[in-house]
Amino acid sequence: MENDFLADSQQSQELFSQEARALPPLAASTEVTSVDKTAASRNVMDVLTEILNEQKKLREEIYKLNCTLEASQAQKCAIVEGSPIEKEYINFLKERFSLNPWISFQEPETQNMLQKLIKKAGWSDSSGRSLSVLATFGSKKFTHYRNQVRSKLMGNKEVDVEGLALKSLHNYLWKCFLPSHVPILDTQRQHLTLMLRSFCGAEKLFRKGGTAGYAFWKEFEKFHKVVINNTRDDKWEKLEEKEERRIKKYVDQL
Repeated sequence: MENDFLADSQQSQELFSQEARALPPLAASTEVTSVDKTAASRNVMDVLTEILNEQKKLREEIYKLNCTLEASQAQKCAIVEGSPIEKEYINFLKERFSLNPWISFQEPETQNMLQKLIKKAGWSDSSGRSLSVLATFGSKKFTHYRNQVRSKLMGNKEVDVEGLALKSLHNYLWKCFLPSHVPILDTQRQHLTLMLRSFCGAEKLFRKGGTAGYAFWKEFEKFHKVVINNTRDDKWEKLEEKEERRIKKYVDQL
């Protein structure tokens, strides 16, 4: 009897083991693993996308900082005062002024000179700011020079400018003004001296100095254009003769 019971029990265990081995893996375990992998993949993609966006923003910020730095450096460097080109530029401006008291920074000759100075100074001019700095500096200098010349013609109580001979007037205006390497004798410069003398004589500015608020250079510019546009071949000789007579008449009356 006991042997039969043991045999039945052993047979039952063997059947249970066979059934257990025959069972397929739990589907639930497979589904959980798939969901976890999908979620993990999405998390990785989200992180990568966020990193790429941050890199893009960082590149944009670096670009802005570089642009600001370059602009700041250009602004800092493009200063004429104290620069290696200051003296050369001032000499250029003085020579040009003594030929024509107005300057156009768009003229090819002037543009070439400015580009040469920018290169010599080592300035960056990608934005055109260096040209603007030079033009502003030059314009201010020309205004200053015009004030100087007007003061010499009408405001010097120690020199009787009206009684100066044309050659003496020329030296008085330009000898100490021009750089040492620039010859004082120049036809165009002498013509400017002659026109200044003629204008002041005709307007009696030597004696009265012009009324308050008198626009000396604005009026002289009109006179200058009339003379320059005159097509007579002997206009300079005639103008010189006229001024010499004026000077002689004034001196004789002293």
